[in-house]
Amino acid sequence: MNEDSFELASRFVSESYIRQASQALSRRRRQTKSLLSLRKLPEEGWDEMSIEAFVRDLSFMDSNNFLGNVGVGEREGRVACRLVAQRHYGLAHGVGRSGDVAAEQPKAAGSSLMSKLTNILARDALHVAGLEGLTEVIVLPLATGMAMVASLRSLGSLARPVSSSSFSSSAVASSSS
Repeated sequence: MNEDSFELASRFVSESYIRQASQALSRRRRQTKSLLSLRKLPEEGWDEMSIEAFVRDLSFMDSNNFLGNVGVGEREGRVACRLVAQRHYGLAHGVGRSGDVAAEQPKAAGSSLMSKLTNILARDALHVAGLEGLTEVIVLPLATGMAMVASLRSLGSLARPVSSSSFSSSAVASSSS
């Protein structure tokens, strides 16, 4: 609700109660503004209602959730089961585009923003954990098995090949005894 809505609401409910409610909602809006402007993990964690409200706001930014919108294109975000849509807050577009998983989705401003924020916050979390010098981080939506395969293959490509001459027969013999 915005200030005009609060003013109208005060015609139904005591103005002092509406003022109190306005202040509470204003605090949640400041959380969002701080997250977007500072581009780092908040000093104080958010409560579940604030997180859900933020995710719901992001969902409202995706075209499949626009009021009165009926998507008929092949790339529209649609979910047949209402229960699944609720579980995923109406986020149906996914991330990236063909050939570039980090690209913005044209019809999904909220999903694109969530993806970019996730990457920024993951980088900040890694920085807080002591990993300095990271310039970019990408969080990919993968199932556990696929994520493990991708991670292990990536780590394997970074490993230096070990030549057979680096093993001496005495080192091999002593390790087997």
